[in-house]
Amino acid sequence: MQRNPFEVLGISPEIVRDLDEKALFGLVKACYRALQRAYHPDLQNGGKEKAVELNLAFEALDFERNPDSFREHRQAYLRRLSRKTQRRTIDELHRKLAVLLRQQELLAENFWKHLLEASQNSGPTLFPEKPKALKVSLLDLGLKFNASFTSYARHVAFKEILFDEEGRLYYRFPRRRTFQPVNFITLVGTVSRRLLEIWPLLEKKPTPQAAEGGLPDLKAFEVINAIQTEVFKRSCLPLLKTELQESSYLFSLHRKHYALEPLVFVEGMILRIEPASPKDFNKIVRKTSKSLQNCKEYLPGPPALEG
Repeated sequence: MQRNPFEVLGISPEIVRDLDEKALFGLVKACYRALQRAYHPDLQNGGKEKAVELNLAFEALDFERNPDSFREHRQAYLRRLSRKTQRRTIDELHRKLAVLLRQQELLAENFWKHLLEASQNSGPTLFPEKPKALKVSLLDLGLKFNASFTSYARHVAFKEILFDEEGRLYYRFPRRRTFQPVNFITLVGTVSRRLLEIWPLLEKKPTPQAAEGGLPDLKAFEVINAIQTEVFKRSCLPLLKTELQESSYLFSLHRKHYALEPLVFVEGMILRIEPASPKDFNKIVRKTSKSLQNCKEYLPGPPALEG
């Protein structure tokens, strides 16, 4: 038989699943008798082939004579139900996933607009609780990568951020002894390094070695501490937390820069967060136009950034 005997008798897989063997065989007999009367050759033209098919189906499901055949066909029919159920479940999950992805896109877009608007009128951070009297040690990703192909020592990749008692922001750049005031950066949040593979997302700039031809290698580009806005919204924004966290990547917006290029900056990976000491505050260079310009020269992006 090409069709399952239960299907020939018009019994659905759901019924086969729900009834026990005794009740199911009773239903098989009832369906067989009813269909035999309906398709009896003496009562219906062309009913002979259908009557033969019904007889074969009942023989395969005759529990009293051949319980093994009954159980075998029952299991085969239930496997079909399982496949249908799985297909329906998969289709429903695909539908729900599409809805969730669309909702995520809308939420990310609204979140991004909020960050841009808030960064224009906020202080150094967008965090609900402003950091105060804290020192944050970071690994500069671009310097770490690029310095590995130069004569610089590894320590050039480390820098520090300082928040004073009023929450003002200062930077101490690699190989510098003092903290410089910064007033054109807004820290927007962090993403745990466990949740994000950031290296493929960072911007790259060709180096002179890239123009020499041949096969590309790691020296053919310079890593920039920035990510395209659309890449950030898709890969980072859903994971963003508006707080400082160790072992996390710290992201920022540079005011008036995003109008020139659609970039979000990566200040680095946070290695340690600790209370600032009086010795740290003694290293602060008081804000002057010269100190601010020096600060901008060490930050990624165009040298013409405004304060």
